[in-house]
Amino acid sequence: MIEADFVLRHAGQLATMVAADGDPLGRIVDGALASRGGRVVWLGKDAELARAVRLDGDELDAAGACVIAGLVDAHTHPVFAGSRADEFAERQAGVTYAGQQSGEHGIMRTVRATRAAERERLVELAVERADRFLSNGTTTIEAKTGYGLDLPGESKSLEVLTALAGRRPLRVVPTFLGAHVVPFGTDRLDYLRVLTEEMLPAFKGRATFCDAWCDEPAFSASETRTVLRRARELGYRIRLHAAQLAPGDGPDIAAEFQAASADHLEYATAGQLTALAAAGTVAVLCPAANFTTHAPRPPIEAMRASGIGVAIASDLNPGTSNSESLPYAMTLACVAWGMTPVEVLVGATSAAARSLGLDGVAGCLCVGSFADLAVLDVERPEAIPYYGGVNRVIRTIVGGVDWQPS
Repeated sequence: MIEADFVLRHAGQLATMVAADGDPLGRIVDGALASRGGRVVWLGKDAELARAVRLDGDELDAAGACVIAGLVDAHTHPVFAGSRADEFAERQAGVTYAGQQSGEHGIMRTVRATRAAERERLVELAVERADRFLSNGTTTIEAKTGYGLDLPGESKSLEVLTALAGRRPLRVVPTFLGAHVVPFGTDRLDYLRVLTEEMLPAFKGRATFCDAWCDEPAFSASETRTVLRRARELGYRIRLHAAQLAPGDGPDIAAEFQAASADHLEYATAGQLTALAAAGTVAVLCPAANFTTHAPRPPIEAMRASGIGVAIASDLNPGTSNSESLPYAMTLACVAWGMTPVEVLVGATSAAARSLGLDGVAGCLCVGSFADLAVLDVERPEAIPYYGGVNRVIRTIVGGVDWQPS
C-alpha cells in the first residue's frame, strides 16, 4: 500500500488541472487525495482510497466541497510601504495613470516610502499580504522587488522575500525588478550602469528571474535589451512588463529573449502574440490593474488564435491593484474581457505555474506535485468567478498541511 501522512476525502469535484477525457480541469467526482512529505502520492475516487493508501497522519473531510489545485499568482509586488489611495481617487476623476508618474506621485512615491521603512516593518507588511494570498486560495506567488531602485533598497526587498518564505508556507519565487523605472533625479545612463554592473551581479542566485518594464514611462527598447542581455549572461530567467500603456517593442523583445512571461500586453499585436507563442512565452494578464487604470481590453481573441498560454495574475501593487485575490482577478477577466471560467481557472493554476518553470509541480494535482490545494464552498470549479468579490475558500492546504490564519 501507499504510505501517506495527509489525506483529503470526499471532494465533490476534485479539479486536478491536468486535462483528461476531454475535461480541461481533469476533475474527479467524489475525489480523494493522499500526500507524503508535501507531495501527492495518490489521487482517485474516494471509494478507492482505503484499498490503496495507509494513512499515518492527518485526514481532512471536504464534505462534498469543491477542491482545486492551489492557485498560482504569476505577477505580484508584495514588498512595499505606504498607500496611494488618493491616486486611485484621482483616476476616477479623469487623471491618467501615465500622468501620475512624476517625482511626487506614482511609483517613486512608493519607492520613497519603501526605502524609509525598516526591514522588519516591510516583513510584517509582507506577512499580512501573504496571509491574504493564502486565505484566497493562493499557494504560490511570483514576487517582484522594484520599490528600492538602488543597491541597498533592492537588497532589502530580497531579504524581505527570504524572511517571508520562512514565516509563512506561501511558496515565493523572487524576481528582481530593478528596471522598474529610473529613479527620480537619477541620470539614466548612470542608473543603467548600476543595474548592469552592480545590482544584477550582486543579486545573482538571490532572484530567479529578472524583469523590466518596457513602456514609455520606464525603459526604452534599447535600454530593456541592455538589461536583459546582462541578466541572461548572469543566468537569470527573463520576464517582461510589455505593451501595457501603448504599442511598442516590448512583446518583440520578450519573444527575442524567449522570456518565461510577457505581462499586461494590452497593446500587443496579433503578430507579436504569434511570436511569443512560438517562443514558448506565457502571457500574464493583470485584470485588476487594467480595470483601475481604465486601459483598453487586451486582445483576447488574438491570444486564443495564437495559441499562447494565458495566465491570470492579481498584480498586487500599491498603485493600480491593491488586492491579493486571484478569484477577484478571475471574475474581472470573465466579466470585463469575455474570458471563460475554464480559461481563467487554467490561467490561475497550470498556465501561471508554467510561466514560473513549475510545470507539473504547482498549479496542478498529480502524483509528484506539491500537495497544494484550496477547498471552496462552490457548486463546481467553474463557479469560482461567479462569486465576484466574495471569498468562498474554506481551507487552504500547502504541502499537505492545513494552513489557518494566525
